[in-house]
Amino acid sequence: MNIIHSILGSLLVVVVLRIPVVECLSMPMMMSSDKNIKTFHFGAGCFWAPADKIKSKTGIVSTSVGYCGDDNIQYTPSYESVCRGKTRLVEAVRVEYDANQLTFQELLQFFDEVNTAKEGNKRQYEGVLFVSTDEEAAIAKAFLRDNQNVVAKVEPMSNSFYKAEQYHQNYWSKWRIRVSILVLILALGGKFGGDMSGIFYNIICYSFIAVTLLERKFDNKVDQITLEK
Repeated sequence: MNIIHSILGSLLVVVVLRIPVVECLSMPMMMSSDKNIKTFHFGAGCFWAPADKIKSKTGIVSTSVGYCGDDNIQYTPSYESVCRGKTRLVEAVRVEYDANQLTFQELLQFFDEVNTAKEGNKRQYEGVLFVSTDEEAAIAKAFLRDNQNVVAKVEPMSNSFYKAEQYHQNYWSKWRIRVSILVLILALGGKFGGDMSGIFYNIICYSFIAVTLLERKFDNKVDQITLEK
């Protein structure tokens, strides 16, 4: 009976963790007509943390994570195919920013603050500044020349950006909320659970596993965004 209670409780927690977080974080952002929206793509190690940190900067409109840097790929990639190293794709952050508030030079300063790439990283985790114009290339090369501690290189932006699976988007934002909910459940279980406390702990374990498996199973679509040159 305890196992049944644990499973049912876990399903309830999964619903609580899953629905409100995804819906709130995926709501489109309203943009005023006076904004001059441009895009910037970069690789900075694993894409979760850089995307999470840079989106709070003034002038950043939105961020998403995905894969770019390989125009020879003949199929829509997945996270697994990128990890296997069979492409030249980099885990990348796509930034939409208001050029009326931010210059490209200032974006490079933000990149330096969030970059986690290390020397010797495999292609997937390289630090890369993807540039779309000669002007951006010149600014990026000058930035790296003047800041030789920055682990990155400059490459022309590929023709496509592959927006990663949904479970990668807003990754740390989602899990901060989820962990807060789980801590609350643990606290309530410890205070009011009594002999049922063990069931609460089972619920936590099953819920973490279930959320991860369900997201990887059903949130696995990769969208190809073809970029204008």
